Amino acid sequence: MRPALLRLLKRPSAVSVLDSLILKSIGIEQLESKYKCLRCSSRKAHQKAGVRRCEVEQPSSNEPPTCLDQSSTSRPFSFRVYDIQSPQNTSEDCTISQDNALRSSVAERDPSLRFDLQPDKLDFESDIGHTQGIGTRLVDDPAHRQKLELWEQLLRYRQRHYGDRGTLDIWVALTDRVEGVDLPVVGEQADFFWHSFVDLGLKREAILGEVLAYALELWKRTGRRWDKLYEVVVGGYLERGMTQHAIRWHKKLQHPHLPCPNDIMRVFEPALTMSNESTKIVLPTTATRRSVSPGIGAFKNICRLTDGHQIYGCAISQLLQLGRVEDAFSLHSFLVERHDHPQTYEEFQPLLQCAKELNLRKFYEKLEAYSKNRFPDRVASADESGAAEEDDTRESSGKVWLQEKPFKDELGARLFATKALAFETTVAGLKMFGVQAIGPQSLREMAVRAQGSQDLVARLRELHKAGISIGDSVFARLIRKLASENRDILLSDLLHSDQHPDVLEDAAMQESLLISYYIARDWRPYNMTLAILGEIFDDTSKLWDIHFRKFIASGEWASASNVVDEMTLSGRKLAQESVDFMVKHALTPRRPGVGPVQGIDLSSSKEVSFVFRVLQRVVPMGTSVSPDLWIEMLKRLGMTNHWDELRRCCLWLARQYSAAPKPSDAASLIISSTDLSRRETDGVARDDGDRMLQAVFSKNMQAAIVAWGFKMRVSPNPDHEGYSALGHENLVPWVRGLVLLRELEHNGIHLWRSWIRRACRHRLAVLFGHSRQSSRHINRMLRRECRWSPERVLTDINRVWGDPPLFNDQQDNDLSQLVNPPSSNMSQRRTGRTLWREAHLKGAAFIKTK
Repeated sequence: MRPALLRLLKRPSAVSVLDSLILKSIGIEQLESKYKCLRCSSRKAHQKAGVRRCEVEQPSSNEPPTCLDQSSTSRPFSFRVYDIQSPQNTSEDCTISQDNALRSSVAERDPSLRFDLQPDKLDFESDIGHTQGIGTRLVDDPAHRQKLELWEQLLRYRQRHYGDRGTLDIWVALTDRVEGVDLPVVGEQADFFWHSFVDLGLKREAILGEVLAYALELWKRTGRRWDKLYEVVVGGYLERGMTQHAIRWHKKLQHPHLPCPNDIMRVFEPALTMSNESTKIVLPTTATRRSVSPGIGAFKNICRLTDGHQIYGCAISQLLQLGRVEDAFSLHSFLVERHDHPQTYEEFQPLLQCAKELNLRKFYEKLEAYSKNRFPDRVASADESGAAEEDDTRESSGKVWLQEKPFKDELGARLFATKALAFETTVAGLKMFGVQAIGPQSLREMAVRAQGSQDLVARLRELHKAGISIGDSVFARLIRKLASENRDILLSDLLHSDQHPDVLEDAAMQESLLISYYIARDWRPYNMTLAILGEIFDDTSKLWDIHFRKFIASGEWASASNVVDEMTLSGRKLAQESVDFMVKHALTPRRPGVGPVQGIDLSSSKEVSFVFRVLQRVVPMGTSVSPDLWIEMLKRLGMTNHWDELRRCCLWLARQYSAAPKPSDAASLIISSTDLSRRETDGVARDDGDRMLQAVFSKNMQAAIVAWGFKMRVSPNPDHEGYSALGHENLVPWVRGLVLLRELEHNGIHLWRSWIRRACRHRLAVLFGHSRQSSRHINRMLRRECRWSPERVLTDINRVWGDPPLFNDQQDNDLSQLVNPPSSNMSQRRTGRTLWREAHLKGAAFIKTK
């Protein structure tokens, strides 16, 4: 500390002020200002006395006011002196020491609230984070409850002394202790309140839910809202790297806090702060290439959940200004897929120019083709203006800049592999001969002889300075990325791999290798292949699909289900290829007309249950499923007599694809996997859903449901509790198929009455018709164990079917004709064969000839 300052601090007046600071428990902004330096007070008094004497002696003086100061006998200050006091009427006499105390904004507006100078009272008044002692605090008084200045002072004090706990106390007081207090939504005071509570909510999500509920209630009641709530919440989670929370709260805050789709740009800057600095690619240019940052991935997920945005120009230009070239390329492809195009050629031109400067041939060609389709007039004029320059380039080099000068890759590999030639010598020679690019084999030999990642990065930098490109292949990008990230193990595995660099471009081959390595638990090549696939695909959703297929192929269904859950939470859609792969590997093949083969390790019902659970999650996200797959799953469940799973699957299909209004009790039938808004926006269209239901629940399927309902053994105990459904009790359990069809009808499914009646009549013939040997063991067993009369079964059928009766009172007219329909010639021949087999074959031989 400087000696002059030290001497000033040792003065009695300074020591007095410091003692006051130490003893006070409140903040410095509420410090009592009655303590003044004695010398300053005496000087000010002498000055004012001199001014009064001059005014008395020269009352008629026409001199300006400055002359009065000059005529004063007092010596002016050599430095500017500020009087620490609250805003008062300056005409009052300064000698009144009682009015020199600091007053807060609350005390200025209401003299009855001047308790800021009393720390004990301030602590007592701010202790309101509970519902005890209501009526003992100022905020309990209706006269002071709506004074936001009071709430602000209490919040500031509580924050300063108790931190987050103090903020929580004030929030509890606002929401539980008192009622009818509306927070402001405009101005600095509003920002202070909302920022304080939202910052607490970002640490405690339950509090954030209460803040959102409060804001929504305020919006519904008054039509006012704090317009920064969306960006503070979602942006706050993005800054903390909590992408899943950011996406979830984006869904919750879209209405009403995101009035325009383009407002998602408010969280674009926080998303950019999530970039990982270790992913930078070292290039000696102003534009830096790097791997796609996680923040851009999170921002893409937010865009997927927001329709109608047009943010291309603003987002791409901001990324290019920051040198985030790789992010700009990735976001360009993503936005174009979502029909978010540049509005003018000027918005698109910087990205095209950047790809040209970095010698990214493949991407430049894609951008150039896109620009020709999007802006044909501008591209044509640009080509005409640059025609002369291109002609000069062709004359000098024989090719345009995109067609790099040919150089034999084998020769370059030999040069870099020669130990007698230093790296600098080889590069100088290539530069002298005008080589513009080297191939993957040359790059491999150069990288193998580098002394670690940092040496390889330095060599890549030297090549770039020499104007020699290493290309934009997957192999080259991966070498550059792994070297910059110091991932020496993966880099070594890649360089010593027996795969040709061109094979790395084959995504199907790499996925096959990834699955084989995973099944074999060979982790080093697995990690290398995973890095290759990550470089091939810009979209992370494709990697999620690959992991899903990997777990399916290895038989790890629980892990595959977890992958689907993560994709659903992040708003990603499972690819059709993944659905087909799951069906091929999860469902055991079966012959037409024959039930599924019961596997040794896994039953058919578990296979169908797993496929159904996966489809139940991915269909609401937009994944399309063919009707044949749904029919096959229903057949497998019905043939194996898994009735509960069959009923649950049918009702879910009806609820998911039906556009008809649901009955009030439909919610008790199933648990929907998504809300109505999600199904309307991301699910199937109404016409497509109706066509799906017509194809799945066709005439044959409805008849099969009736037949499967009869495939149930009855209890021999006459006191056994009967079947209850649709408000009816003690029903024959064989009518459960009709009950299910009635429930489907309530969900909008059209029923084929004639086919249902025919199926019921056929099952009645099997149970109560003329004695005829059936070829199926289940039919013979049900006929043998049946303990009900046909009249009882027909009565229960009509009870669950309702009016008009299914058989139109045919049971009263001729019951025998009803249960004995005419048999076809094929049925008679089949019965004859069954009787012959039963007479001549015994035991297992009879069963095998069915």
